Amino acid sequence: MYYYHVRITRKSEPSHDIVALDLSQDQLRKRVLQQYENGNPIVIRGTTIPTDDLKQIKITRTQDHSSKILPIIRAERAQSSVIVAISDEWYVAKRGEDVTDSLILAPPGSARSGLQTQGAKMSKRVFVVHGHDDATKQELELFLKEQGLEPIVLHRKPDEGRTITEKFEKYSDVSYAFILLTPDDVVYSTSDDDKPDKKRAKEHRVRQNVIFEFGYFVGRLGRSRVCCLHKPGVSLPTDVSGVLYKELSGTIASLGYEIIKELKAAGFVLT
Repeated sequence: MYYYHVRITRKSEPSHDIVALDLSQDQLRKRVLQQYENGNPIVIRGTTIPTDDLKQIKITRTQDHSSKILPIIRAERAQSSVIVAISDEWYVAKRGEDVTDSLILAPPGSARSGLQTQGAKMSKRVFVVHGHDDATKQELELFLKEQGLEPIVLHRKPDEGRTITEKFEKYSDVSYAFILLTPDDVVYSTSDDDKPDKKRAKEHRVRQNVIFEFGYFVGRLGRSRVCCLHKPGVSLPTDVSGVLYKELSGTIASLGYEIIKELKAAGFVLT
């Protein structure tokens, strides 16, 4: 879990930043990012900041809550001979990992400008290719629905007398595809067939249908509209370059803003 910290510099008072600490992903999205994208005033710690007064926004994240970081900063500042009229909270926000460029991709009000027009022409349908990891699949579905998209999971759609291939073709009319690469199969080379099981060089691989659908969507949508989320330890395809891979070592939510960033870059306007 990450804690997000926001520092806002105003044109009207550039020497005094407004700081908010320990926001959750959801709080950051609703209170800051969505307001910024829609051109609405941002309210931080009781201060209303209109977009025309914004000079700079900095967003950082830490794995520790500010209550753990503040004592360290106060001790460091007490030992320093330099006295600066800046709050301890400002230093907490500065110390974190800077994620501003991955979260803010356009000027204020961009959701009301040309990006919205572009997104309006796009289908909200997003295909989810998956193997046997049902929990991750369901988590991704829920996350995409929360962004206002329509995730397409093939087995949830009616067969209507179609073959699997016909059914796949019917529902593959989407604007983006997520490929879940999970270690569902264990394989080894035929040269190891006569060896004891413990001495075989094994690999964890995804299901064959996942590889087929992966290639299909790269050809249909282009590499920029296909995102692969892979679990640690799974063998990745070696003959597909230029496709976006993101390691999924935690929950889907842990990659939430990275996923949102890629969707926005593809032209989606999210809720």
